Amino acid sequence: MSCTAASSRALRRTLLQSCAPRSRNGAVQQLSARRCYATDPKQEETESFKAQLYQSTGERLKRDKAEQARFATHREAEKARGGSPPWLVPLVLTVGAIGGYFYGKQVPNDPDTASTKPLNNLEGPKHDTSPATLQSAWGEFKAIIGEENISTQPSELASHSGSEWSSHPSHPGDVPFAIVKPGNTEEVSEIMKVCHRRKIPVTGYSGGTSLEGHFAATRGGICIDFSRMDKIIALHKDDLDVVVQPAVGWENLNEDLKQDGLFFPPDPGPGAMIGGMIGTGCSGTNAYRYGTMKDWVLGLTVVLADGTIIKTKQRPRKSSAGYDLTRTFIGSEGTLGLVTEATLKVTPVPVSTSVAVTTFPTIRDAANCVFNVVGASVPVAAVEILDDVQMKCINDAGSTSRSWKESPTLFFKFAGTPSAVKEHVSIVQQMAKKAKSTSFEFARSTDEADELWQARKEALWSVMAKKKNSEDSVWTTDVAVPMSRLPDIIDETKRDIARSGLLGSIVGHVGDGNFHSIILYNKSQHAVAEELVHRMVKRAIEMEGTATGEHGVGLVKRDYLPHEVGQSSVDLMRKMKQAFDPLCLLNCDKIVRMQRPKQGEIQEW
Repeated sequence: MSCTAASSRALRRTLLQSCAPRSRNGAVQQLSARRCYATDPKQEETESFKAQLYQSTGERLKRDKAEQARFATHREAEKARGGSPPWLVPLVLTVGAIGGYFYGKQVPNDPDTASTKPLNNLEGPKHDTSPATLQSAWGEFKAIIGEENISTQPSELASHSGSEWSSHPSHPGDVPFAIVKPGNTEEVSEIMKVCHRRKIPVTGYSGGTSLEGHFAATRGGICIDFSRMDKIIALHKDDLDVVVQPAVGWENLNEDLKQDGLFFPPDPGPGAMIGGMIGTGCSGTNAYRYGTMKDWVLGLTVVLADGTIIKTKQRPRKSSAGYDLTRTFIGSEGTLGLVTEATLKVTPVPVSTSVAVTTFPTIRDAANCVFNVVGASVPVAAVEILDDVQMKCINDAGSTSRSWKESPTLFFKFAGTPSAVKEHVSIVQQMAKKAKSTSFEFARSTDEADELWQARKEALWSVMAKKKNSEDSVWTTDVAVPMSRLPDIIDETKRDIARSGLLGSIVGHVGDGNFHSIILYNKSQHAVAEELVHRMVKRAIEMEGTATGEHGVGLVKRDYLPHEVGQSSVDLMRKMKQAFDPLCLLNCDKIVRMQRPKQGEIQEW
């Protein structure tokens, strides 16, 4: 017989016996009804195998019983101690949660593939303005620009966060920790690297003439004051361009350019500087003839939020090389980058200039005259409107050398050859007469022209002179509409101001459909003034106009943008802001909101 057959029979006998009932001591009980027959003649080998199997099974049972007894003993001991410590489960859960969080942080999120960034999908900015961080940064700023170029004087901090002519009321917390004054582009870059590494918010500052809360330090942080960067770097007379730093004032620039028979046309309010003019995309009285700021900037040197220095363009008059980064930064109000140099176009001073002043019975008559002059393409250099209230304020202030007729008035400026100026004055005189003008006066010399034009420049200051005490404020705002709607909006706004009971004037660069309102009010009348401005802006937008012709958006006008350009366009601006400044360090909260507003914070449309 083979070994394989013998092993099989032995295994069968083992299985049969393992099925038999056993006594308590493990012996097999014999059953009369069932017998097991041995078929293997080698009985001793089979019994030896069975003995080994019994021994192995017995040992296994002993181990099982010992394990059960040990478990029972452990369970009784746990019961005696009152169970597991109460802190054990929470500890395990906490450790697991923390581990899961850090693991999740290591796993990259899916990229944001949307072309726009709605406010609801945005987390608020996370800055670090803790005293320890700011003090440490102060030490780094000191190493970059010197202690003498850093200020923490309360009076200077206040003047770098608002002004008495701003339409945004200053809040106690909207002040920077310190004012730092770099002297060149490289120092601005090093300062921004510190702020980027430490997540410190930054507000840029040049002339401080902005009106819509542009330089309010809503997030604290630091203010970068460009007052030391006030140099004209290079004049390329043959190419008709000039390279300047941001704290060069437009008036000072024109004084220097006059020596070479040149001038820079944009002329906003007195005191404005090139950096702020670029930031707001301003214009001024010459906008009708010469255009706005964006038409006179060739290229910029800009420091980005992380300290990177870029140059948007070289000096040619035109270029189709890539995206127009220059115009992207114009009007961005320091939210995308800090301008440290600008290459500007300049133009020859006109051979001859003159000014004419004409009055009208009503503001609508004056606006109709402007519409007719513009429609006839008469090449005037500028046309400004001042209503009867404004003319009275100028007389009361005594800021000019003469007294004016207190009626709606148009100021025209003419430029060109002497014969061209004479012809254009004659054409405008005839058109004004057809529009019901009651008087027409024109300058016969440069001194007379300067004297006539001086009244226009005194508009804001003459209204401010009406303030009776420290609780009085002025709200200066502007809108612009298509030229055909100009008479309507000026007339309706004039009547709305009269109904409000507030002192308010109308003045502006009406040649391109842009006009301003200067409103005097006290603290108790703030809500009335706010509603008046709201209706004015709403009126302009509904006439397919804009909430701001040249003052910029800042804090005051940002919630009008969705009504003017659409919510998707605003969401695209927010996406651009994130692309240029992911940490939202630069002039945060201006132009577009980067954090959800509180309930009731946005005025109903």
